[in-house]
Amino acid sequence: MSLRLSSCLAIGIALFPGLCVGQTTLTVAAASDLTDLEPLLSSSFGKIHPGNRLRFVTASSAILAQQIANGAPYDVFLSANAQYVDRLSSSGKLASDSIRTYATGRVAILWRDGKHHPINDLAQNTVRFVALPNPKLAPYGVAAQQALEHAGIWKQVQPKVVYGENVRQTLQLFESGNADAAITSDSLLQGKNPQLIPAAWHQPITQKAGIVAGSKNVEAARKFLDFLVSPDGQAVFTQFGFGGP
Repeated sequence: MSLRLSSCLAIGIALFPGLCVGQTTLTVAAASDLTDLEPLLSSSFGKIHPGNRLRFVTASSAILAQQIANGAPYDVFLSANAQYVDRLSSSGKLASDSIRTYATGRVAILWRDGKHHPINDLAQNTVRFVALPNPKLAPYGVAAQQALEHAGIWKQVQPKVVYGENVRQTLQLFESGNADAAITSDSLLQGKNPQLIPAAWHQPITQKAGIVAGSKNVEAARKFLDFLVSPDGQAVFTQFGFGGP
C-alpha cells in the first residue's frame, strides 16, 4: 500500500469512524406517516449506535407489505397498520420473535384558512373537496372515515372526498390547492396548527414493526427496534404527536 493511500485511509477513519470500517446500513420500509421523523430517528439512533446508519424507503403500509411478501430486500418494516405486520409474521415473511408495537397514530384536520372549526363544517357548501388517505391502503383513511361517521356527517362529506394513496399524498393534495381541508396523520402537520380528532372517535391506529425474514443485518435490526421503544426513540415519536405503544 502506498504512503499516500494509507494516509488517506487513516484520515478517513479518523474523521468518519464507521464509514470505512464496520458500518451497517439498514434498509427500513417505513409507513408514510413517519416521513418527517426520519432525519431525527437516524441521528438519534446513530448517536447511540455509531456504526449503523438507516436508509428509509417510504410508501403506504399496504404497498410496503406487498413488496415484502414478494421478497423485497428490506431489513425492517415499520407499518402504520398492525394487521400487515401480523399477517407477514404469520406467513414467515417477518421474524415472529421481533414483532413489537412502537407507537399509536393520531389523526388531525388541516383547514384552508389555518384555523380550527367544528368538524360539521366539512359538510358545508363552502368546503368543496376534502382530502383523505385511501382507506383501502392506509389505516389513517379508515380512522378518518370512522371519525366522520361518528360525527354523523360521512354521507354528506363522502361525495367531496379526494383520496391520496397515503397520508403524505393526502397532504400534497391539500397543499397543491386541490382540497379545502385534509384529514391525515398529525405527524405530518407539526407547525401547521392541526386540529386533532378525538382518539375515541375511531379505532386505535396501532403501529407495529418487525425484522424482515432473510435480513443479513439482524443484529443491527434488533438494535434499531430496541431503540424505537426506548426512551430516546419514544421521545422522537412524542415530538411528532404520536401516542405511546
